Amino acid sequence: MKIGFIISTGAALFLAVLVVFGMGQLADLKKQVSDMKEEQPAKSSIRTTTASRGGTTQPPSSRPSGPAKSGRVAVEDDDSEGEEREDRRDDPRRMIGEWMREWAQSDEGKRMQESRNKRKGARVFGGLVDELGLEGEDRDYFLGVAGASASAEEDLWGKLMSADEAGREAVFTEWESENSAREAAMREFLNDESDWERYQQYESRLEEYEQVQGDIRRSMESAGVPLTPDQEAQLVEVMYEARQESGMNEKWQGRGVMNQISEPGIADRLEADWQAGQEAMSVGVSNVLSAEQVEAFNASQNRSIRGATMGLRMMENFMGGGRGRNRE
Repeated sequence: MKIGFIISTGAALFLAVLVVFGMGQLADLKKQVSDMKEEQPAKSSIRTTTASRGGTTQPPSSRPSGPAKSGRVAVEDDDSEGEEREDRRDDPRRMIGEWMREWAQSDEGKRMQESRNKRKGARVFGGLVDELGLEGEDRDYFLGVAGASASAEEDLWGKLMSADEAGREAVFTEWESENSAREAAMREFLNDESDWERYQQYESRLEEYEQVQGDIRRSMESAGVPLTPDQEAQLVEVMYEARQESGMNEKWQGRGVMNQISEPGIADRLEADWQAGQEAMSVGVSNVLSAEQVEAFNASQNRSIRGATMGLRMMENFMGGGRGRNRE
């Protein structure tokens, strides 16, 4: 259950809604102002004469000219563009999807994505980079590929939530293909079976590493009961085993994401599955942590699920409002 990914994806999508909707409103406002400015010259032109190349003035012709016809076409085109903008606002899913695709395909979007991947790779794979002894260009390449892999689930949520039902299968197929390409590239880069196996082991526990080294660690330190390195390692294993046994991977990762998004009530299902997972790992957590640490651990987990479900409910409400609405 990629709670961290769900939180960041929900927040990013909700921000995208506000930005794109605001851009649409601003474009309409600019269009209205432009039309108002053009009205005055249009009226005054009737009273003026036109100059010939020889400098003499000629009265305006009463015969309709070509530009007047093209002007009518321009008005029709403007009306069509206005209807297109209206349609996009009536369908937030389509609006956000188009914005995300355009941004991802732009040079700036690609540069930003690459930079984000490397930053995330350094943050979540830092320990493994040191363990493998990677430096210089090798380190940079590893972080780019590993960071993209770490962001894959987040990207899938974003793309599926902004796609309509007809387009989701194509989105998922492309996502699987990209994952396979990254996996092949990483295996070829490491060029050592033991290093490859270590990478797979680390990556499979990435969600737990993110939580333990992130909010859980901060929660413990804030409560004055910091974790030891041995406790962190044991906690990662307890949380990982609980996730495997609960079936959360099948429900909330890969194709499970597509199934979740296809049905309403995502936040409620996530909350119920999360609670079941907490109960399943409670004994193991108590065996690793002290009573005070268990309290800090539970506080951290509660914050995570509240953030995830709040973001999902906002997105469901907004996206749901755009489905099936008919324009009058």
